[in-house]
Amino acid sequence: MSSTEYQVDRRELQFVVNETLGAGKLCELPDFSEFDEEMFTMIINEASNFSEQVLAPLNENGDRQGCRIENDSVITPDGFANAWEQFGKGGWLSMNLPPEYGGQGLPEVITIIGKETQLAANQGFTIGASLTSGAANLIYTFGSEEQKNNFCEKMFSGTWSGSMCLTESHAGTAVGDTTTNATKQNTGHYLIKGTKQFITNGDHDMADNIIHLLLARTTDAPKGTKGISLFIVPKIRLDGTPNDVKILSIEHKMGINGSPTCLLSFGENNDCQGYLLKAENMGMSQMFQLMNEARLLVGLQGLAGAGAAVQNALAYAKERTQGPSAVHPGEKALIIEFPDVRRMLMQMKAVTEGLRALMYTTAWYTDMANHGPEESREKYQDLLDLHIPICKSFGTDQGSEVANLGIQVLGGVGFTKDFPLEQNVRDQKIGSIYEGTNGIQALDLVGRKFNTKNGQLLKVLLDELCWFDQHSPEGELKGWVAEWETYSILMQKCIASLKKTGEAEGKDGYVLYASNMLDLMGDVLCCFYLLKQAVSAQKKWNSMLIGTASQAELLEENEEAQFYWNKLRTTEFYVWSVLPRALSNAKTINNANLAPLRASL
Repeated sequence: MSSTEYQVDRRELQFVVNETLGAGKLCELPDFSEFDEEMFTMIINEASNFSEQVLAPLNENGDRQGCRIENDSVITPDGFANAWEQFGKGGWLSMNLPPEYGGQGLPEVITIIGKETQLAANQGFTIGASLTSGAANLIYTFGSEEQKNNFCEKMFSGTWSGSMCLTESHAGTAVGDTTTNATKQNTGHYLIKGTKQFITNGDHDMADNIIHLLLARTTDAPKGTKGISLFIVPKIRLDGTPNDVKILSIEHKMGINGSPTCLLSFGENNDCQGYLLKAENMGMSQMFQLMNEARLLVGLQGLAGAGAAVQNALAYAKERTQGPSAVHPGEKALIIEFPDVRRMLMQMKAVTEGLRALMYTTAWYTDMANHGPEESREKYQDLLDLHIPICKSFGTDQGSEVANLGIQVLGGVGFTKDFPLEQNVRDQKIGSIYEGTNGIQALDLVGRKFNTKNGQLLKVLLDELCWFDQHSPEGELKGWVAEWETYSILMQKCIASLKKTGEAEGKDGYVLYASNMLDLMGDVLCCFYLLKQAVSAQKKWNSMLIGTASQAELLEENEEAQFYWNKLRTTEFYVWSVLPRALSNAKTINNANLAPLRASL
């Protein structure tokens, strides 16, 4: 494989989804009874083919060509419109959406495969597609029968696309400061007036219509977030006439240049028609449904970017020669022979597989919370709510770190545009900023989730982390699990330390090192889920050893054996060489230094 060519690691995905998470068991649930594990494997392969063959070839051109405005509309990079059509017809927009309007009704843990491979192949294209799915799902959940009939099927199929219009120039995270207004008319619709900024796929030439879901304030609405309502605002009205929606400009960005990020004006001519979604002043509660889905997706951007970076760096390291070889006398050395390069590659691989274990398990929690037995749904929803800010923040920060390390493996050429890693780094940076900055995610975790239901979410998590009490590790895993357990206890002590600081120093003191707490939990959880994977890998490895002449011979001849052996080595590395990062975060949390609050910055 060329170091610039993207190929999905199908074996890895099958292992995580089918062998470790046991996605086939989801087929026992009524909502997924029409599926089976064989079908899931087929979907993995088809999703991989689409990402490799359709999206990946457009990635570089999407970045280089970017988007432009012509005749008051956005023109996307060459090939994007055709890819969008294939995307919709192939069902990739509607994998987890309900069958009633043309969705496939797949579990989230299978849908996440399509999303990861698509993001890894082409982030600029894929993020807009995901917003269409999210917007369509909101209409399906909260819309009237008439609204669902008017919009859902065409959005599920990609005939129409969607956008989310939340941000204004003065109101980013503080959505309650929104000034866009909506005035009800006698005919039932509302007239919308205002400007929205940073709108992903706010205008483009890929679909016949764009359905904006827009937050606005109605007449006499309460102040703050309580007075926000959600409206359906189509670019083209249902009668075929243009709505009063205008593209003012597109942003010239550091990355994701294939995605048009728009400044939109609504109601410049006092004729922008919007349709209320369910009831006034429900906008924020409706948006919270989208929040978990959107934040997991952004975390996936980090995972997908990391996965692509591992591939690029590993392929290059197997091609690039440098100096004489110590392994093959008389030949030039491949840089993959060098210990420091191997360390960097192992760091990249371990972190990436840890992120995948974390996020795919979170997707499985989503399925169980929404479709599992009634009596266990609250438990899984609690786990989901606690995991989401970690997936989003830890996923995007670590994904960027992995891509940066990949550039280091490539050396000077990694800094050039001849290889995809420099684009990877630029495309990924936005992940730590949008859908609530990573600092906001830490505040959500420590300030809200730790205290929700009198600390119940944490109690449910600690119960989940006792998994090895009922599944005793064997062989080399005993030492790994014992080491990890010391970090799990450390995590609990740090949570108590934060609360103690809060009691002494107030709210600001309590959340000052929330980001460190989130990162510490990210490492503890990634390692936990990798250890669970290692249990599965160890069983397969041990069964393969039976009747073989030697371990070395088995590894030389058998690719499956190599896969399971490497799974074990990746987990081993995470335990002993990645997880110790948590010690630094723990020290910072326990030191509770208040200088940032006291300095006259």
